[in-house]
Amino acid sequence: MLLPVLTGVWLSLSGALGTELRRDGYSFRPPDTFRMSRWERYAGSQAGAVSEDGVRTRALSAALADGEGPDAATFLIAVVEGGFSASPSERDAFSTAVVQHFQRELGVALTPERVDRVGGPVPRVEVLGTLREAGQVRTVLVAGLASEGRHAVVTVSAPADRWDAMAPRVRASLETFHMEPPVAGVVSRRLAGALAGTLAGALLVSYAAWRRRRQGEGPAST
Repeated sequence: MLLPVLTGVWLSLSGALGTELRRDGYSFRPPDTFRMSRWERYAGSQAGAVSEDGVRTRALSAALADGEGPDAATFLIAVVEGGFSASPSERDAFSTAVVQHFQRELGVALTPERVDRVGGPVPRVEVLGTLREAGQVRTVLVAGLASEGRHAVVTVSAPADRWDAMAPRVRASLETFHMEPPVAGVVSRRLAGALAGTLAGALLVSYAAWRRRRQGEGPAST
């Protein structure tokens, strides 16, 4: 467990990871050669948004690539509502959901080769497999990262002959991933409290003004 962490620290310090990216409540450092892709290609997509429960709100959040054309590698980040603990039971369910996502939603057959639970700063379940696309064999890593409230799913795809060279940087990047806890509920309570205080104050002011008017008018004449 310690070796991947030390590897990630070394790669981070050596410049193999790029500038931190912050988006949709999460942050991480992608491999240094990856850049944000043109979003119009992916807007509204659920690619990579693997969920064991089909009713959960989920969407692709960011798409990065290290070039153009068929030899480019892609790095997709999706956000799924609901927690994910990367437990042993979720390991198997997540692996099944990954295969079904590729087959049913993306229309390609992913052949899983291994499924691992990874500990460390960011516990996760990793599904490593291969697929054939446009006559090319690509290696695909799908990682569900543990988090409460909502979680991220990262999908990395690269030509099979490039994977071994880039795998250490990909996994080092995953070690830097951080999902901020949801704050919507806290904000809502604060706003509700402020609104209640404002309404109460307005009622008191109105009542005081009404009493002053009544006192100024005096008793009604008969």
